Amino acid sequence: MNNVMQKAQELAEAIVESNIYQRMHAAELQVNKDEEAVKAVSDFVEKRQAVESILASNNMDHDALAEAGKAMEEAEKKLNDVPLIKEMQESRKEFSQMMENVNRILRLVITGETEDECDCGHHHHHGGCSGSCEGCSGCH
Repeated sequence: MNNVMQKAQELAEAIVESNIYQRMHAAELQVNKDEEAVKAVSDFVEKRQAVESILASNNMDHDALAEAGKAMEEAEKKLNDVPLIKEMQESRKEFSQMMENVNRILRLVITGETEDECDCGHHHHHGGCSGSCEGCSGCH
């Protein structure tokens, strides 16, 4: 058990030391320090909350919702145009892919299975087919 925890600690340290994590962390710090980026994020969050509150209200005003939705889309477009935000989003995506690969390796070693397709064409996760697999010769 201790060996497993030690290896988990080592894996976590290797992840934190990786270029991919370092790039993401640096991008997040820059975004938090940049006035334009901070303003774009808070503006988007504000517009999204406006949409959510209209959706949550009992007598939903469809015109107000359409207007709020449009404002949210515009705020999101502005947000995505900020270079630092783009860098943060790209680095987060790359980090996410790395973590998926780490999990894929763990799953393969532990279960002997990947998330490849079964004979029936369904994807299987965690050792079984998802969805109906009638007529399937079973996953391998």
